[in-house]
Amino acid sequence: MKRTTLLAACILALIHGGAFAHGEETHGKKHQDAQMDKFHKMMPMYAQVQAKINGALERKDAATVEAESEKILTTIPDLKKSTPHKNLKKIGTFREIADAFSAEVSATAALAKKGDIAGARTAFKDAGERCNECHAKFRD
Repeated sequence: MKRTTLLAACILALIHGGAFAHGEETHGKKHQDAQMDKFHKMMPMYAQVQAKINGALERKDAATVEAESEKILTTIPDLKKSTPHKNLKKIGTFREIADAFSAEVSATAALAKKGDIAGARTAFKDAGERCNECHAKFRD
């Protein structure tokens, strides 16, 4: 991996924070909500897709940004059906954040399709901020 690509990947990881990547982490809890269990099993895919999108944005590879964004978008219905770990009385806020996340990932794909890499980068950064916002409010 080129030095500049590695540096960019590290910087993007710091910008997006751990919540968006989520990685292979498991917290050992079985959820009563099967939908949340299903969503947790998708989290490693998010980390992989995030890395691919960030790399594609760096390379200005719009087709990959669009294709990988679509992978995230297929998970949104399951996200919206899930029940968060905490603050269950604020489920409306949970759904609003999920809607915003969906809109920002959709914008990422649409902007990439148009060839607007700068716009796609901004939209994807916003999507990452939505993940961080949601995890701060609703995750253990």
